[in-house]
Amino acid sequence: MNSGNIILMKKYFFYMMAILMIAMVNVSFTACSSDDDNEATISKSELIGTWYTLEDDWVLVFTETSVTQYEIWKFSGKYSLNSYTVTTKYSLSGNKIIGEDGLNATISINGNTLRVSNGEESLTYTKFNGTPQQLMNYLNN
Repeated sequence: MNSGNIILMKKYFFYMMAILMIAMVNVSFTACSSDDDNEATISKSELIGTWYTLEDDWVLVFTETSVTQYEIWKFSGKYSLNSYTVTTKYSLSGNKIIGEDGLNATISINGNTLRVSNGEESLTYTKFNGTPQQLMNYLNN
């Protein structure tokens, strides 16, 4: 091999190594940045209000510090609230809701839809602008 070919091969080798290094750096930056996008932060202002699901017949009313859970009953085609309620204090951490009663779930909000998942089950709630009793009146019309 003559010296011209050796120089050409060295340039080609370094050129290919540079391309590989750039490609590897881009892949590593892409992988790192996507990890941060998986966890959306939910604010309490988005969560505060009345949410209901007819999948499992529940109404949740969130305030700044607590959530009250009501059960919906349907009898003879009419909706009503069970008189038994449960109120629990909660906190938010990113897209996690943590309740003092042991509740630990992942939540997401998209418009007027709240999705709650505990890893085993998932429920979708719809936001209602009013009280639980006003919701019953709305559902019965």
